[in-house]
Amino acid sequence: MYLNEYLLKYCKDKNIQIIINNLSGAAIEISNNIRKINDASNKEKVNTKNVDGDTQKPLDILSDEILIDFLKNSPVSAYASEEQEGFVDFKNENEFIVFADPLDGSSNIDVNVSIGTIFSIMSRNKLSLEQAFTQKGSKQKSSGFFVYGPKITFFLTVGNGTALFSLDDAKNQFVLINERLSIPKVTSEFAINAAYSRFWNKRTSQYIHNCQKGEDGPRGKDFGMRWVGSLVADASRIFIRGGVFLYPADARVKYKQGRLRLTYEANPIAFLVEQANGKATNGIEDILNLEVTNIHQRSPLIFGSSKEVEEFINWSENL
Repeated sequence: MYLNEYLLKYCKDKNIQIIINNLSGAAIEISNNIRKINDASNKEKVNTKNVDGDTQKPLDILSDEILIDFLKNSPVSAYASEEQEGFVDFKNENEFIVFADPLDGSSNIDVNVSIGTIFSIMSRNKLSLEQAFTQKGSKQKSSGFFVYGPKITFFLTVGNGTALFSLDDAKNQFVLINERLSIPKVTSEFAINAAYSRFWNKRTSQYIHNCQKGEDGPRGKDFGMRWVGSLVADASRIFIRGGVFLYPADARVKYKQGRLRLTYEANPIAFLVEQANGKATNGIEDILNLEVTNIHQRSPLIFGSSKEVEEFINWSENL
């Protein structure tokens, strides 16, 4: 089954079908440009920075421009991304808005690690654009991410489970390889950037310490640790074989409210995770229930195998 056939079966809104098909076209073009560009040209600095203060690379800007080109010819009224300070208004009255991280993990291009594009689709719900872009993640109509790795894969939800597609290079179309992913409830694998352990709060430190104690500790089993440093790559692994991903808030000044962006990283991933029988939280509340105050709002993000996420929450509550 190809992507357009899947959408006809599971997505009743023709406008959302068009948006997703156009996003898949944009992803193919982004992937082609990643393969074409050489390391030297992508290391060139441009005279702009994104909202995080990071100097933008040519591929960051190009990926954003490609998404805009595809979306402005879609039933979309506005677009928000990591590379734009505010939202891009397409000056129409279309019903839907799109959030995106155009090139997640782009700092890993030089070392040939999988990177990707994350997106979220919402209805305006007759709100002003300013109000529409601050809706909770529970209002998402669809979300997904593309992974540009050894093969191009596409994780998608339209609110009827999470499906996995792979690009058929011969036909330049995404073909369904798993109609309904289910994240294993139990895991013995966690993903966290241990380099920042000195900045963790007590609950994160104690949770990880208990995992590291293995069979001799309170968890009574050995854990493995994996960390890629690319959200889409770490998420892919968890969707396929389970695990728990942790990017908590920590004591660093910029990250006291978390590191990842709520609207175009945490929310879309959380929607996919919950549709695949997993769980996503900021450590206290479900990600999809968090209030949104601005497009670039940060949030802690813990997601993956439901039993392990619950273990983290329950442990935190008992401190």
